[in-house]
Amino acid sequence: MATLSGKRQFLESEEAGVLRQDLQAMVDDPNYNTKLRYSYTTATTDGSGFVIKHIEYMSNHLQMNHKQYILNLKLMTKFTCAGAK
Repeated sequence: MATLSGKRQFLESEEAGVLRQDLQAMVDDPNYNTKLRYSYTTATTDGSGFVIKHIEYMSNHLQMNHKQYILNLKLMTKFTCAGAK
């Protein structure tokens, strides 16, 4: 678990900004299923809940490879057939 100051530093970092952009690009791309089934955050229609959820997770796990996490997330959420949308 990340310390409060480490978490704050991460959330304010350039890396977190790039990761947010990557997550938002997934939300904006209809080829990814970014709809949350459930969330502790306020329900949103703009997909920001997806971004918030995953940025929060990454901020709590500072030692992980965040770019790899995004790549894995893309693999898990990518629609595999045209009729699945």
